Amino acid sequence: MSCDSDWAACPNTRRSVTGYVIKLGACLISWKSKKQPTVSRRSAEAEYRSIVAAVAKVTWITGLLGELGCPVSIPIPLYCVNKAAIQIASNPIYHERTKHFEIRFHFVREKIKAGLILPCFIPSSSQLG
Repeated sequence: MSCDSDWAACPNTRRSVTGYVIKLGACLISWKSKKQPTVSRRSAEAEYRSIVAAVAKVTWITGLLGELGCPVSIPIPLYCVNKAAIQIASNPIYHERTKHFEIRFHFVREKIKAGLILPCFIPSSSQLG
């Protein structure tokens, strides 16, 4: 699974664009590219929102695969180009920089703690596209 965002990409609204791809083996099974519903104050926030979208989708997919009796290897690597967003997702400590994040976004931390997701840094040049 790979996610990214284009911070403040819309010249009219300054909203970021979220994108992710999810593969099962070598097959692309889900992808999304969508303008975020609110303006992100920092690039890390925009990236974190893309992590949230990707983790929500992969949680649903793993549940579906489980119901179909298909084994899923966990943890599922989550590739992201923003180290700050990975740190925010991985670290349950309160940060002054994240106090404005909506609480519902922090379910990603629960998925990491449960061992479903493993956040991994990847340089932009190596990102799936």
